[in-house]
Amino acid sequence: MEPVNRIAKTRLDAGLSVKELAEKLNVDITTVSNWESGRRQLTLERLMQLAGLLNVSAAYLLGENERPPSTEPVSAAALPILHRTPVWMKSQGWALVNSVAGTLVFADKSEIPFAEIREPVYIVPPAFATGLRGAGEPLDLDHILSSKRVWVEPVSPDPELAAELRGWYRPRARRLVENEFGNRFYLDAYGAKWLAFKDCLSHTEEE
Repeated sequence: MEPVNRIAKTRLDAGLSVKELAEKLNVDITTVSNWESGRRQLTLERLMQLAGLLNVSAAYLLGENERPPSTEPVSAAALPILHRTPVWMKSQGWALVNSVAGTLVFADKSEIPFAEIREPVYIVPPAFATGLRGAGEPLDLDHILSSKRVWVEPVSPDPELAAELRGWYRPRARRLVENEFGNRFYLDAYGAKWLAFKDCLSHTEEE
């Protein structure tokens, strides 16, 4: 069976088991397994550490020299919801999104602020996929209030919290949006703590 992604392939090429790699990185076995299956994303620090240990470049682990994803570009306004997500640019190759600093961070540790990006940015191939994500341009407040439901993406550096809270929400009382579990995002925090979309990747909203 072919490895899920380049982390698994490079580990096998180095003759290491999941347990051995976990011990060298001082992490739990399940953490390495989650990296290889795509269930959990590497932090920038772990990416650099892993690349050094396996004697490959960080860009290689992110899939450099592969074809770019055959998806629509990510909206620049949506980059803040993609913290720690690998993305691809034609001129620069692979990078990680740093929402805290508002930059794309490349394998050589150079950075480009979101405001200075002048070309399309793409989300990585399925090996690094993290499930459904907001698609297209973020909605403005008028469109949110006039919609029956919207897809919400938290603006958070915590991927587990973001995964827990993202999903379909319904506007309530012109002050907030709420999901079926009672989670709420208030309109006065829009853009700072959350963004809303008409649709999400790999999903077509019901009319």
